[in-house]
Amino acid sequence: MITKLHTSICKKEFNFSKRNYFFFWTFFLLTCFSVSAQVTVTSVAELATVAAQSDQTVTMTPGVYNMTDYLSSSTVIANVTPADAYDRRAMIRFSGSNNTFVFTGVTINVDTALLNDLGGNVIEFHLTGNNINFKGLTVTDIGYEPTASGGQSFVVSGDDTVVENVTLNMKGSSPYGYGDLLGKGGGSLVAMRKHSGLLVGGKNVTIKGCSIYSESFGHLFFVQGGRNVLFEDCYAEAVTRTTDAMLAETSGPAFNLNFEAVYKNYEGNSVITPGYTKSLSEVGFRTYGSGAEGFDTAGVTLINCTARNARVGFALEVGGPILIQNCEATGCESGFNITEGKVENSRGDAVNGPLLYLSGSDTEVELELMPTLPTTIVHAVATISGTNHQVTLTKWNDETRTQDHKILVGATRPAGTNPFSPLGSETTSGITLNNCTEMPIEILSTTSASTINTTGSVINDGTGNTVITNSCVGIANLNFDDGMYTYTVLGTNPNQCKVTGFVSGQETATAVIPAVANNNSIPFSVVSVGDSAFTAKTIMTSVSLPSSVTSVGNDAFSLCTSLETINLTNIVTYGSNSFSGCSELALAPLDLTNAVSVGNYAFYNCVKITSVVVPGTVTFGDGVLRNTGITSFTIPSEWTVLPVQMIRDCKSITSINIPSTVTTMGIAAFRGCTGLTDVQVNWTTSSAIPSATVSNLFTGLTLSSINLLVPTNTAAFYEAAAVWTDFNIGVGTLSKGENKLTNSNVKLYPNPATNTVNISNAFDTSLEIYNIQGVLEITVKISENEKVISLEKLNSGVHFLKFTSNQGTIVKKLIKL
Repeated sequence: MITKLHTSICKKEFNFSKRNYFFFWTFFLLTCFSVSAQVTVTSVAELATVAAQSDQTVTMTPGVYNMTDYLSSSTVIANVTPADAYDRRAMIRFSGSNNTFVFTGVTINVDTALLNDLGGNVIEFHLTGNNINFKGLTVTDIGYEPTASGGQSFVVSGDDTVVENVTLNMKGSSPYGYGDLLGKGGGSLVAMRKHSGLLVGGKNVTIKGCSIYSESFGHLFFVQGGRNVLFEDCYAEAVTRTTDAMLAETSGPAFNLNFEAVYKNYEGNSVITPGYTKSLSEVGFRTYGSGAEGFDTAGVTLINCTARNARVGFALEVGGPILIQNCEATGCESGFNITEGKVENSRGDAVNGPLLYLSGSDTEVELELMPTLPTTIVHAVATISGTNHQVTLTKWNDETRTQDHKILVGATRPAGTNPFSPLGSETTSGITLNNCTEMPIEILSTTSASTINTTGSVINDGTGNTVITNSCVGIANLNFDDGMYTYTVLGTNPNQCKVTGFVSGQETATAVIPAVANNNSIPFSVVSVGDSAFTAKTIMTSVSLPSSVTSVGNDAFSLCTSLETINLTNIVTYGSNSFSGCSELALAPLDLTNAVSVGNYAFYNCVKITSVVVPGTVTFGDGVLRNTGITSFTIPSEWTVLPVQMIRDCKSITSINIPSTVTTMGIAAFRGCTGLTDVQVNWTTSSAIPSATVSNLFTGLTLSSINLLVPTNTAAFYEAAAVWTDFNIGVGTLSKGENKLTNSNVKLYPNPATNTVNISNAFDTSLEIYNIQGVLEITVKISENEKVISLEKLNSGVHFLKFTSNQGTIVKKLIKL
């Protein structure tokens, strides 16, 4: 029986003048109709009736109720559970507004057979009205019958709603017992009949003190189209199962599928893989982009919430701004999946999977690693990728985890966060990671420009990262100066830094970079020149680099138009545009003997560089030597692909010899080389001749005026090849007359030398090296104009180099340091 009590103030006497009569009655009527009714219900049917009404406080008499007492037959179900505009059917739809529902001491049991009987997308309790306060209810699913095609236990679609102290004991989905291994949506191996927990789609919604205990496959708490949503003091718990237990089955859906899975394992096989633990539900707390009503999720806060044994504890990758504060994830396949937002003062373990999967950008994370150890396979403690994250990982309760698993920087989560699927990787930069857990870190090659502070071991395969290994909070001053130059710390153990420019006002024509710079009395070895460190410092005429510097960053000296000299012997890596526009830089030669990588346009427009030494081991970017003043260029025989714009606009080169090892011509490789008169090619079969139709390969050249010197018996091949046929084709080789064997022509540099010596203009000679006692030490055949000779087998002292060709013999002296 529904009992209603109305509290009225309409009998109160008022004294008023005649002129206030109208205003009094307006106030009187509004006041009388604004008072909410006090309603008590004693059955589910009565509850369903008042749920559609407004302006009331409804109290349900404590006790245990059964939904089947209300939804007692298919006829009743058809009459009282109409589908809404989005084809959702609710057992009880709370469509009234301005209501308070008090369920203290009330449990409503839901026979899971009803989940199927209602058909379609079923909801047990659906709050569609606005301004509802709903508190104290326990809902318990009885049985394991699945939904017809999906559904939820509790949905909040209305606005300005508070749900307090509601407990959902969920059952009823198919399949159940395998987590998402058989699927979770499109592409599933079996039909999915999911049953999720509490869905928020409304605006200004608070879920407080609520708990979900799930024995069904579906999310527990999730937001889909909700705006300004708060979860506070909420608890989500699912059940886990090992893959070994699944594989022990002798019947059931997984057995019938020969234990096929929707995810590939590390061997590339889509099978349930032994040795792992899976959650049998989905996510503890989840956000989606938009909901059924068409609203986008925006603004979700979680405070003092706990997720246990879920596939992911907290998966909040859309719907910002996101704030997670003082939350905990334990026993999950992944504790926190985050792409944006803030995680404060939270914690979790890495028992069944990583504590953290972080991607996206601009996220702040503070997490404590709990020491509980896994009993099945775990591949990482955390993966961090994306850009500009601030991450601090510390020990929970100051307890050290006694089993090492890596923190992987640059790695991404596997498909579906499935624990036996391979991790991925992506370009990552701007990360600041403070690792106080003592877990080891591996920085992948995809990671750059990041700062890693740690008390654990580090493998650094990235580039341009600062790694501090003796502090998890880092060095107080990563950027410092010595009064003349500015520096940035690159790492410790050993202490290394890069020079980043002049101190303001200290620019000088002659720059001498020190080998060591002191940061608060701590010495740091200077190992590189930073990006844009001296860009456009036109005052500079010379630079002296210490032997410790092996890297020059992007644009480090670009547009230094007065720079004439710099020592580059020890440079291994040149960044893009590192010297572009240095029009006075006169290097003869530009010695790249020790270089491994030279970035795009590194020496573009360096018109006073007249010669270059290029070893076969170096990797060239685009346009490295574009518009330089080099007069010759020897293509290393180790190269199979000519770099893009290899010698573009190098107008002083008159001849070029392309080795037979080259299989691919680079775009615009010879464009603008208007001084070319002779090109020697060496392919002896038609199939070996590379295509010359690549874009702009010889643009600006009159090919009919250039001699193409081809091997004997191959002219017909070149005459039949596109573009090559446009040359003046003839059999022959480049003349060696210009390389006459004389003491003045043959060059040795450097001399004195340490590990190697460069030899120029000794083409087609035999070289013999003797020590001062006349003992023959090395014999070498030289078949190129520029040759690098290793001196590692020679003792320090004076040596004599004897060159012999059909032109005669010369001897030159070399000092080995």
